[in-house]
Amino acid sequence: MNVTRPLGVRHVVAVSLGLPLAAGVFALPHGVENLGGPATPVAYVAGTLATCTIAVAYAVYLSSPLAERDGLVYAAVSRTWGSRRLGFLVAWPAVGAYVAVLAALVASLGKSLSTLLPLSPTPAALAVLTALVAVHALGPAAAGRLQLAVVGPLVALLLGMTLAGLLAVVPGNFSPLLPTPPLRERPLFSLGAATVATLFGFVGFDAGAAVSTATRDPRRTVPRAVLVAVLSAGAVATAAAFVALGVIPWTRLVFAAAPFAAAAASGLGVETAVLLGPGTLLATAAAALATVWLPARTVSGFAEVVPGADRSTRPGLPDPALALTGLLAGAVVVLDAVGTALYLSITGIFVGYGGVAASAAVLPFVRPGLYRRCRFRVPASGLAVVGVAGAVTAAVVVARTLALDPAASLGLTRLAPALAAVDEAVLVRDPLSTVLPALLLWELLGVAVLAVAADYRAERGAERPPLGAAYEE
Repeated sequence: MNVTRPLGVRHVVAVSLGLPLAAGVFALPHGVENLGGPATPVAYVAGTLATCTIAVAYAVYLSSPLAERDGLVYAAVSRTWGSRRLGFLVAWPAVGAYVAVLAALVASLGKSLSTLLPLSPTPAALAVLTALVAVHALGPAAAGRLQLAVVGPLVALLLGMTLAGLLAVVPGNFSPLLPTPPLRERPLFSLGAATVATLFGFVGFDAGAAVSTATRDPRRTVPRAVLVAVLSAGAVATAAAFVALGVIPWTRLVFAAAPFAAAAASGLGVETAVLLGPGTLLATAAAALATVWLPARTVSGFAEVVPGADRSTRPGLPDPALALTGLLAGAVVVLDAVGTALYLSITGIFVGYGGVAASAAVLPFVRPGLYRRCRFRVPASGLAVVGVAGAVTAAVVVARTLALDPAASLGLTRLAPALAAVDEAVLVRDPLSTVLPALLLWELLGVAVLAVAADYRAERGAERPPLGAAYEE
């Protein structure tokens, strides 16, 4: 086995599935069923296809020499548009966003742990965070194996629940498919709104891209793994929605706290808690493990802008990027600022998604040299269409986030159960007074980081290779 690149395709798929299969999967189709009615599974199929446009853009860049670098969003945007500053400012929001997500997940795990040990929730959350950082500090092999060990049983559980639920499906629950006048009069509008709601559930699929530098033959392995993960997550969500609607009549679905888990429990003849308890723990742990990769590897990818960000350390000790991730998440937990930090989460993530998709749309035309080096080379016209579709998909989610209060938009993600550890009153606010200022303030902090780093490089006389050096032959 390659010691420096220990991860294979199954590890990358497991990491990519960590967040899309977080504990909220047991509550599907929560937040979507009222928009799509019994036709909600169709919306999940459409949402999967829409997310695939972003995933294809990622796959194209991951099949290029940029897969050998940390921080794909920064690398893709900076190389395509010829600007390191632009690449940094597009990728920077994801750092704060995923740190906030990590803080929410460890706060949730800490709250659960505090019921078993003589610890209050905050020290318990810090203990969980320390353990996560320690696992990643041991190296990619340890983190990848543990991710697989957690996601594997989770996927098996979800498949078993799906099969059990299918046995209890009542076909009559889908008739009529559009039961209310609004659904019948404007079916495309209703399904479109439901489709937009499903997009929030794919947050974090890019974790697989974050492990590319630790993966064997990343230009071949990682693009396939990311696409497989998105399709798999979409298939699980679609099946969960179908089972939930097939077992529980649509008119009564609103009364089920965890529809998918309740439907599967009905098929198995057990209490919902039998599935929900261990499933929630597995899913939250899988999401937390996967989330650590994202801010840490993004920061490491900033090394040519922020010298030393990619510095390595002895095995067992966190490198600077990993240490910064742990310290930021820990500070958010200690300051009880998880809810406030989450204002940045969805918008910050989808800004990066939109940046990669928009870059892919123009890649063949503005950087033909890089485009020719891509192993997964979609025809130029097709890539332009896919890239534009991906950018529009990301923009629609950002626009929707600015129209909903943070609690509502976060409730559409798979992170909803983790929000139980957050003061909900903090999240029920006007997004234009929370989400937008959070993004702007974080970007201003990024500008300050750029300025300080530029002064440091000038003092040291640090020179950087041309942007095209990463792919020019």
